[in-house]
Amino acid sequence: MVFVRKIFALLLLIGWLIGGLTVAYAQHTNVPLALSAKVEGGDEDMSITLIFDRKVDMVPQLLNHPWRLVLDFERLGFGFEIDQKDWSGFASDMRWGDMSDVNSRIIFEMDKPFRIAEIKAQENKGNDTFSLVLSLKQSDSDTFNAAMIDNMRTNAVVQRDTKSDRLGVSAKPVVSKKFTVVLDPGHGGIDSGAVGRHQTLEKEIVLAFAKELKARFDAEGNVEAILTRDSDVFIPLNDRVQFARQSNADLFISIHADSIRENYVRGATVYTISDKASDSVAASIAESENRADEIGGINFADEPEDVADILVDLARRETLGFSVQFARLAVSKLQEETKMINNPHRHAGFRVLRAPDVPSVLIELGYLSNAEDEKQLTQASWRAKIVNQIAESVSRFAELSGRRLSVANEKE
Repeated sequence: MVFVRKIFALLLLIGWLIGGLTVAYAQHTNVPLALSAKVEGGDEDMSITLIFDRKVDMVPQLLNHPWRLVLDFERLGFGFEIDQKDWSGFASDMRWGDMSDVNSRIIFEMDKPFRIAEIKAQENKGNDTFSLVLSLKQSDSDTFNAAMIDNMRTNAVVQRDTKSDRLGVSAKPVVSKKFTVVLDPGHGGIDSGAVGRHQTLEKEIVLAFAKELKARFDAEGNVEAILTRDSDVFIPLNDRVQFARQSNADLFISIHADSIRENYVRGATVYTISDKASDSVAASIAESENRADEIGGINFADEPEDVADILVDLARRETLGFSVQFARLAVSKLQEETKMINNPHRHAGFRVLRAPDVPSVLIELGYLSNAEDEKQLTQASWRAKIVNQIAESVSRFAELSGRRLSVANEKE
């Protein structure tokens, strides 16, 4: 009994410390702290109650496929854990995270179409907290879709004004005279990506790798390496593409470590873009990656497409040639140091590779669904070898493509 009491006391202490650290972090960064979330109701109506440590402003959005309630805030700290066993109503899932350095988002997935009947915001003077209570009622698909479109129109100006803030780095990157490679660590923020058998998160692995690769380029000084994100933030796919173009990039490398059903499949893979997938694995990976915006609560259907004229088509073809050239170089170098998947250069319709004027590849370092790959991905010594091989591939590509490799050789 004494032992049980000691364990109970220890657990209380740990909980108190964790809660205290979370609150301290929020206070230190001067952002509001989300304290709790409660979901209750029945099949026809339900309510969501969110408690914060201070007043917050919120903008709601509706998205379908699946039906979602998206709540946008300025940057929040998150101090709650959600036990869905206590839920009632027609909400099926909840996730939350940072969309950028200045914005956060909470998303509720629903089992059926719905409408927002009422939103109440109130200060709770008794305990110095702030509540948001959203009352939802069951609806039908047509009514939901009409409300969603109306909501998009209402928020259109706000979305255009704040779009540049999504990026984890400067929205107006400095154009370098050096050969420029944009390194894109996949996922981030609310989108964790794949999760390994030992709970390794893809978003953390690829960010660490991208930083190590950038450090290698920075140390050598002949390649300008820019990260699409250098922290745990969410960036929509289209913004990653646009950032590479705004940076006048000579090469775009999206870095991933996905998960697939066939857990026996392992090894690195290099992907280029194609309307038709080279195989079922490539198709599955592309489909998964292209859902990143959905996971982050972004409706990408209204994203503008590039002008489909003859000049754009010619640019795409030339760019694809460069992309394939780099993919072959990367495969050749990578297979010197690590296991590769069968037919390691594959292709599929990855949205993040669609820039018409920037050679682009997606590199799967390995698959977190495979135990051996997961172990490898967490080893700094293995990552260092792969960093070296990719860096050498980039340097060789710059030479072959006639791009600028060093400012020292330029005539000012």
